[in-house]
Amino acid sequence: MHLARAGILLRPKLHTPVSSQLRLASSGNHAREELLDGAHYSPEGGFSTPFWRNALLLSLLAVSFYKWAPPRGDDAYLTRWIAHYSTPRETWARLNEKHMLQSQQVTDNVAVQGRATRPAIIRHRYPQSLEQASPHLQGVGSVPDMSGVTIRT
Repeated sequence: MHLARAGILLRPKLHTPVSSQLRLASSGNHAREELLDGAHYSPEGGFSTPFWRNALLLSLLAVSFYKWAPPRGDDAYLTRWIAHYSTPRETWARLNEKHMLQSQQVTDNVAVQGRATRPAIIRHRYPQSLEQASPHLQGVGSVPDMSGVTIRT
């Protein structure tokens, strides 16, 4: 390594002064200039604030609900509306009973099919083929006797 390069690497680096750094935030109290004169201003009070407006609206809503609410013996409007458009309980009970009987029948059919066995008779797949006879397969002068053959289906 050259001595010039070693001298550059060993030379102390200069630091930039702190005052030349860029500040991104403000540290001044410019937003609260009204506090500088010593007077303290409180927000406006009275019954025109949003709290009192909302309290008045809620109380009017409660009084109107109490006035037009149905008596204790009657159902509410929403309950009567839902009952009007819903299916009666008897219909659901009838459908459930029908489904239970059909499920029991399907279960019985599955059990019968599980115990089923094939019949002991030998059945021909194509019984119409027994009635067909080819004259080319018979010897000369011989006639096959088909009188003892019966077709079972």
